[in-house]
Amino acid sequence: MTRGESSSVGLDVLRSARSVAELLELITEKARELVGAHQATTSVAFGEDWTKALHAVSLSDKYAAWRTYDERPDGSGIYRLVCQLNRPMRLTQAELEAHPAWRGFGAAAERHPPMRGWLAVPLTGRGGRNVGVIQLSDKYDGDFSETDEADLVELGRLASVALNETRRTARAERRRSATSRPVRATDWIERRGA
Repeated sequence: MTRGESSSVGLDVLRSARSVAELLELITEKARELVGAHQATTSVAFGEDWTKALHAVSLSDKYAAWRTYDERPDGSGIYRLVCQLNRPMRLTQAELEAHPAWRGFGAAAERHPPMRGWLAVPLTGRGGRNVGVIQLSDKYDGDFSETDEADLVELGRLASVALNETRRTARAERRRSATSRPVRATDWIERRGA
């Protein structure tokens, strides 16, 4: 299968989601499987309001003890650089710990699953505006590579298309349901002033 064929199949799978939450789950699972990582998370903050962000997490059995971890990103972690710059970042564990934007999980440090290396790519909306990020940590074997980054960037591109389509479809359905509400005779009479 060529990369183009793989992309087409991937987009079809992502398009099968019926909601943004379901789509985030698919994106996160696919990211972890595609690159071969123990941890994956996808976060989307439409309008840059991280207090209303949606998140999905996928952890391998290695991190089963953290499956109930529910601390939500608040937009202040190192991943904010990916969102601000709208560019991928790939760091070894040593590079991550030495990075000036690394905060060591802040107040959640005691509860957060440990990381081993980090790869993150942006998700974009209309006009290339950032709407979120896909993050991976703890690759099965070794550090994240340029190939891993390229693969995750491609998934991020496909995920961005699917997110935009899913949101557009949801808006259209809301409009359709609002306008298809049956008009009662009393509504018509009240509007006519009778």
